[in-house]
Amino acid sequence: MGTWGPPLRIARRTTRRHLGRTLLVAALIGLPVFAATLLGVSGRTANPTGETLAGVTIGQADARLTVTPYGKLQTVDEGPNLYGLPGPPEGHEKPVRDPATFDPRPLLPAGSTAVRAPSEMGSADIKGPSTTNGASVIVGEAQHPLAGGLSRLDEGRFPVAPTEVAITPAFAKHLGVTVGGTMQDAKGRSYQIVGLARPISQPGNWWIFAPPGTPLISLADNPEIPWLVDLPAGTDPLTLYPALSGHGLYLLPRANIVDPPGDFGGGGVGPYAAMALAIGFGILEIVLLAGTAFAVGARRQTRELGLVLSTGGTPRDVRRIVLLQGLFAGAVGVLGGLVLAAITLVVGRQLLEELNGSLLVGWQVPWGGIILIAALGLAAGLAAAALPAISASRQTPMAALSGRFAATIARTTIRKPAVLMIITGVFLVLIGSGLLAAELAAVRNAQTYGGSPRTSATPTGPIALVLMGITAVVSGLVWMLPSLVGKLAGLARHLPLSGRLALRDAARHRHRTGPATAAIMMAVAATAAIAFAGANSTAADAATYMPQGQLGNAMVRFGSDSASVPYTAATEERIAGQLPTERVYRFGMIEASGTPAGGYQSWMSASGGPTGTQSDFVGGLVVVDPAYLDAAGPEGRKVADRLRAGDAVVPHAQFTTTGTVRIDGFSSTEGPKTLATHKATYAGPYPKIELFQDQVLIGPDAAAKIGKVGTFAVEYELKRLPTDDEITAVDRLLGHDGLLVVEKGYQDPTRRLLIGVIVAAAVVTLLGVAISVSLSAAEGRADLATLAAIGAPPRRRRSLAAAQAWVLGQLGCVLGVGVGALYGYTAHAAFGSPTFAVPWLSLATIVIVVPLFAGLIAWALTRSRLPMVARID
Repeated sequence: MGTWGPPLRIARRTTRRHLGRTLLVAALIGLPVFAATLLGVSGRTANPTGETLAGVTIGQADARLTVTPYGKLQTVDEGPNLYGLPGPPEGHEKPVRDPATFDPRPLLPAGSTAVRAPSEMGSADIKGPSTTNGASVIVGEAQHPLAGGLSRLDEGRFPVAPTEVAITPAFAKHLGVTVGGTMQDAKGRSYQIVGLARPISQPGNWWIFAPPGTPLISLADNPEIPWLVDLPAGTDPLTLYPALSGHGLYLLPRANIVDPPGDFGGGGVGPYAAMALAIGFGILEIVLLAGTAFAVGARRQTRELGLVLSTGGTPRDVRRIVLLQGLFAGAVGVLGGLVLAAITLVVGRQLLEELNGSLLVGWQVPWGGIILIAALGLAAGLAAAALPAISASRQTPMAALSGRFAATIARTTIRKPAVLMIITGVFLVLIGSGLLAAELAAVRNAQTYGGSPRTSATPTGPIALVLMGITAVVSGLVWMLPSLVGKLAGLARHLPLSGRLALRDAARHRHRTGPATAAIMMAVAATAAIAFAGANSTAADAATYMPQGQLGNAMVRFGSDSASVPYTAATEERIAGQLPTERVYRFGMIEASGTPAGGYQSWMSASGGPTGTQSDFVGGLVVVDPAYLDAAGPEGRKVADRLRAGDAVVPHAQFTTTGTVRIDGFSSTEGPKTLATHKATYAGPYPKIELFQDQVLIGPDAAAKIGKVGTFAVEYELKRLPTDDEITAVDRLLGHDGLLVVEKGYQDPTRRLLIGVIVAAAVVTLLGVAISVSLSAAEGRADLATLAAIGAPPRRRRSLAAAQAWVLGQLGCVLGVGVGALYGYTAHAAFGSPTFAVPWLSLATIVIVVPLFAGLIAWALTRSRLPMVARID
């Protein structure tokens, strides 16, 4: 032939003639292209950059101006940016204005337009159908053209009068109102609903749009008030930035959002290395699966390729034919994946918005990434066809025309370099995980802001070792799998006939069973890694979980703010009557007698610390019944004994060095004031209850001698968990939902994830098994005909297919779980899990149930009888 023309025509005709096989390979390539394109476009659109980011940040304005309470702000050398607000310089820390009442327009150039930017300013309580509900409030001139793009108006208009509001469709559905209706806040004031609108971020939440001056919410507590500014033509916002900073105003130009100055998002090469590793493993898996499927085609067209050789064709022509088939299949897969992704993005836009938690404003397509994905898909098609092409070109014309493909009968040996790679990889993973665990232990002992320990660490060095180790292990296993399959044939004598035939067939044709098993291994490794990650993340969360109260109890917090209700003995009794109450416990704080006009609140500070200085530790003072602590286990009983003795109990031994603590109060007009000094002891660690952490505890009798005790929380010991109707009754009684909290212990959120992991493992295992078993059936028809001729029953074909599926699935799942365990061993340190959590149920399902299920499916879908074929030697 000598040219590409005849191979191209033969490959095109073969591709069209065997359309099912072509579509199978195209699907293997197209599905990853579809997934990568869908995730890339939706992720980029949900996290926009450039003009789109500016549009959802400052609408149509030239700049955003933020008013602060300070008279002067620090200037940023690289210029204003979206990722932070500078603080006041030294000497200007004292507030000089109320941002909510300050008008910045006189400081802007003549001809400028400035309007209040719609921004979240707090929450308001709205009377719902049965209880009072809290909703976040966005205050600003949302109707102004400068605010276009900051939100989406679904119906009606934005509010302009103080008594008008627009709400999200989700909140309107909950309240049972529409445009034109009214709603009431907790104080009984009515507001007309003039529109349904949604913000760009979290559009499904309960939001209220209100204009400036609304009585819904007070802006006094907001230290920053944003404005949208439209500057006169020709004005450079950066020239205004220093002067406005000198007045305590922060100007962010639109150009600095479109093209941020400096580097505010660099996270090192670690995430990109991990992403590249994942993409590389994904491509390798595609090549392995699709390559095995191409081997089916090459074996099925053996005689056709033999004709090419016998009529003057060269081995190069045979390779070109098979490679072009791979290119055609890759092109079909890439094009199909891209088209399907585009259709899914358009049709499933609403679903994508719900999953991303934000509205998609204009499609942002990462063209560079799409081109790279398409190129990788085409390369994967060619790579998948490479080995079958080489194998087909090595056939002699006579062997090819006979339809017999040579089997591998040579003695198998495990390659020592592959074993060395696996051992080295495991060693690197262990070393990297050990370093990661050591780093985690170090940072756990260090105290971060607020005194809470850091519970996770991801240093670059240890993670690099882990990634290198896992890469070495996977590469070594892929290299040695064909030989390992051959070695397993030695176990055939211990199995029934179908098992013996399956193992020996896998050994003879390990050129296909090896890649298929490797593909199953890698896919199962990914699902097992997710299972390990979920288990260790759950273990870490469970270890740091802080219960609201004792298990099975219900707690209500009282207060004077709008989000709660004030405590009264009658309210406590009525709540107890609605629940299956066994006993009631109260928690209080001391209200010092003779409270000054400034209004003192009692709180506790240590009289000494490790350095011997005063007030090294500060904690609140909680009045608790010792009987409550008696029910909290041995730790609680030790604390209860000291409370009955009249002592105050401190949370840490270092909290007091003198055996006393000082009870202080604080007044906004008079500052701190010492109210009393009390004997204090450390009785060991507290029971694990959120209310007690870093607090000083005191008994009711001792507290009564210091001042009046006011109840701020009540815990109800229950005979059983309350029903939904009982909880609803308490919500109605309190007039607000969510105030009653029932402690049920840590709730594992990963159950659905693990179910998904098992389903994914089953799907990928079935895919690899189906390809390999179909190839085995294609190659072994003559062998099966021979078995039938010597008296094998018709069910033998089914049993053989089931045995082949089980063998491949079992080996791939076992090795995949082993590789996934390497990820899992690292995950327990990365997530801060106290122990190496193993998801035994998920792993057992993957290792035992999934291979058996694969065998059952193969048995059910295989025909018992087949047409007789001629066996030609």
